Amino acid sequence: MKQVKQVNAIDQVAKSLANQEPVANPYALNSEVINSIETWSGLVKKASEAGDRLVDVLVTNKVKPSQFVAFTETEDKQGIAFRDNVFAHIVKGWDDKVASKLVFADPKTLSVSEQAQQVVLRDFGRKAYNNLKAQLIRRIEKGDQVSKKAPASKSILAQRAVKQAIKYLEENKSGYAGMAEDIKALKGLVVLKVIK
Repeated sequence: MKQVKQVNAIDQVAKSLANQEPVANPYALNSEVINSIETWSGLVKKASEAGDRLVDVLVTNKVKPSQFVAFTETEDKQGIAFRDNVFAHIVKGWDDKVASKLVFADPKTLSVSEQAQQVVLRDFGRKAYNNLKAQLIRRIEKGDQVSKKAPASKSILAQRAVKQAIKYLEENKSGYAGMAEDIKALKGLVVLKVIK
C-alpha cells in the first residue's frame, strides 16, 4: 500500500505567507484600494438615487405596497402577475443574458451547480423586489412626498432668516437699547414684501 503524504493547510498558508514581504503600514491604503472604495461609493450613491427615482415613479403612478405580494402568494392572481412582471424586469435590469436564462430555467434541466446559482440569483432578485416594496412603504409613511423638494432660492432663505431674527428679538425678554428700532427696521425690509 502506497503511503500518502498528509498536507496540513495551516502549514501551507504559513509557508506562503513567509515568502511575502511584510506590509509597511497595514492601515495605509494603496491606490488600488482607494480606487476601489471610490468606485464602490459612487455606485452606492447612484443606486440610491436610482431607487429614489423609481419610488417617485411608482408613487406618481399610484402603485401601492399592497400590490407587491409575497413570493409564497397563491390566491391573488393580479398580485402574482404584478410580482412576476416586476421580478422579470428586475432580472432584465441586470443586463446579463446568462443570469436571466438561468433564473427562469426549469430546475430539472440544470446541473447541481447551475441549480445552486439559480437559487442565489433568485434570492438576489427577491431581495431587490422586497427592498423596493419596503422603500415604497417608507416613502408613503413619510407623507407621499415625491423626491426631495427643490432647494429654496437665496431670496427665500434670506426671508426666512429675517423672519427668524424678528421672532428671536420679539421673544427676547431682557432686550437692549435700540431693539425696537431693529425690529422695525427688519420688518421694513423689502425681502419680506416681495416674496409671498
